[in-house]
Amino acid sequence: MTNPRGRLRRILLLAGLLPTLLLAAYVLKVTLMLNANASGRDAFDRGDLDGAAAEFADTRRLNWLEPWVAAFDEGAADHAQGEYDDAIASYEAALEDVPQRDECTVRINLALAHEAVGDAALASGALEDALASFKAGLDALAGGDCPEDAGRGKEQTEDAAAVERRLSEKLEQNQEPPPDPGEEPPPEQESPPQEPGESDPRRDRLQEQNDRGADQRHDDQGLYEDEDYTRPDTW
Repeated sequence: MTNPRGRLRRILLLAGLLPTLLLAAYVLKVTLMLNANASGRDAFDRGDLDGAAAEFADTRRLNWLEPWVAAFDEGAADHAQGEYDDAIASYEAALEDVPQRDECTVRINLALAHEAVGDAALASGALEDALASFKAGLDALAGGDCPEDAGRGKEQTEDAAAVERRLSEKLEQNQEPPPDPGEEPPPEQESPPQEPGESDPRRDRLQEQNDRGADQRHDDQGLYEDEDYTRPDTW
């Protein structure tokens, strides 16, 4: 006959072991997460951006409490190596869980990624795509009210305002004014044939505008004052 007291002791023993096992599993998860995050930061700092993105992706799977941090860092790694579409997707994933105080940290990087896409489109002559990207960058900032009241204080608010101002200027510079309804459109004039070796004035103006925009972006963006704007901060 089974001893009721012995069975009770075994039940109590198992019940006591369960919290210990759960705690051990949690500690293991946190240790793996921190190691992956540290490895990702080290890889990012030494320029191994593919390795950084892979490490941050591992952190993203492990970090159940703050998944936005890993998504943000993964986006920053993609952003820094020019994978702007992947960066935008990761930043948008980070926005799903980011606390309000850190929301503009994500949104500023998201706006910068849209700006980079717009600059590339503008350089290739895809004006409509460029304007859409610049507007997407402005929408990203406005979605968190970042140029007026960023969660990290005055300095971050000023950074967001600088990006907003630059994107607004690019929109204005590249948007053609709507035609007057009562005005006949001027006839298109054929350009004279271009001599070999002669530069195209339109292409020269576009290149000059792109160079001016890149210089202005570098001067305005306080967050990345001494770095290329394509190399954003990680968390």
